[in-house]
Order: sequence, then C-alpha cells, then structure tokens
Amino acid sequence: MAEQIFIIEDGTLTKYEADDYVEVVYIPDCVKKISCQSFFEAVVGKVVLSDSVTTIEADAFLDCTLSEIEIPNSVTTIETWAFSGCGNLQSITIPDSVTSIGPWAIGYRELQFLPYWDPIPFGRPVIIYGKPGSEAERYTKDNFWRYNEHITEFREIRPDARKQEGEA
Repeated sequence: MAEQIFIIEDGTLTKYEADDYVEVVYIPDCVKKISCQSFFEAVVGKVVLSDSVTTIEADAFLDCTLSEIEIPNSVTTIETWAFSGCGNLQSITIPDSVTSIGPWAIGYRELQFLPYWDPIPFGRPVIIYGKPGSEAERYTKDNFWRYNEHITEFREIRPDARKQEGEA
C-alpha cells in the first residue's frame, strides 16, 4: 500500500504526495479548499472529496492521472484550469451547489503556443453531467470549442436512473 502525505494548512490542502499509484484518495474532513497544484502530476485513479470541501482552486489537479472525482454538494467554486491536463478524466458530475466554474477548468489538456506566444487552450472531449439551467450546463455551452466545433456535451443528471443517459 502506498504511503500518502496530506499537507494541510488552515483547512487548505496545499500538497498531496504518495510514493506509488493510489487507486482511491479520500480527502480528510478537515479540508475546505483544494489548493493550487496540490495534486500536480499525482498518480491517482479516483479522488473522493469530503463534504467539508467548498473550493477547488486553480490548477489543483494539473497534469495528474485522475480518472474519476466525486464532487460533493458542499463545493461552490471550481477555479480556472482546476482539472487541466487530466487526460484520463472522461466525464465529471457537477452538483447544483457549484455556482462558479472558471475558464478552461475542465477538459483542457495543455496550452499550444502560436507565433507571438499567444496561448490557445486545446480542449478534449469530456462529458459533463449536471442539471438543466445549472452552472455546469452554462460552462459546457460556453467552453469546449475547437476550430468552431463543439467537442463535448452536457448530459442531465437523472437521479431516478442507475446509469446516466448513453451509458451501457
């Protein structure tokens, strides 16, 4: 079993480290914020946020191997680039409690530079689950464009169904 280290300062998880792949990481109940780059290049499968977490800061999961995350109803903010570079993350469920999602927070893998160093974020297909009229739906409609083509989709959360629409 991999040894895990959580560095927590005043309710903010500032750094997560493990000496090997961790299939599921459980964030401790004392954490209110996931800090900038706290999971930078972490080798993890799934992260389960505790109900105490309210904010996922910019670059929090930058370039990590995350494939699944459980976001509780306590989270209200997902900042810019929070999940950028998470190439294994193919879908994400955003609860109604989230009222702010920063630009390029989900589904962008890297910056591609053009002449004059103008950064252009390149998106990748990802499915975002949420409720109609939610911040998750707005974010999906406003983002994920590449060369005038919408490259991802929004799917409604159906609490009465075991599987989401389109899943086998």
